[in-house]
Amino acid sequence: MKHIQKIITSLDSIISGVSLLLIIFMTVAGVVMRKCFGNPIAWLEEMQIFFFVWTIFLGGSIAFRKGGQVSIDLIAARLNPKARKVLDVFCYVVAMLVLIYLCKGGFELAASVTKKVTPYFKISYKYIDIAAPIGCIIMMVQYTFIILDQLFGVLGGMFEHKDENGEGGAE
Repeated sequence: MKHIQKIITSLDSIISGVSLLLIIFMTVAGVVMRKCFGNPIAWLEEMQIFFFVWTIFLGGSIAFRKGGQVSIDLIAARLNPKARKVLDVFCYVVAMLVLIYLCKGGFELAASVTKKVTPYFKISYKYIDIAAPIGCIIMMVQYTFIILDQLFGVLGGMFEHKDENGEGGAE
């Protein structure tokens, strides 16, 4: 399992980081071309959208892995360890249901836009929209690893979790 997790960790981090850098570079280049030379880049917006969507959904899996998802620990911090595990499992089930729903919707969206293409590069929108289900699947895998690690310690604390003080670190 550690080998699979390292592959997922590397892929989503690298792709998301490169996508973010490309967005920044393209945006700066677009501003310079438009403001300094009066010649906007025609294809800029469609590529920004492409990379932005991929950055969001792959970044979501990174947030899950690092314990960066939004949570309110007001109740959880006051629970005993056994009740906390029950709450963790409940949260896991709810998160999985939401991610499965989003994944299903993402696949349906990607399948419905097969003929729609971007104006300049003629890239099918299915390659943009498929980021949602792929990101959701990676988030489900990440969260499953996290819950297994938290409840059973099967992965030796290899994930960074937020503790009851909101601090990061492996449990």
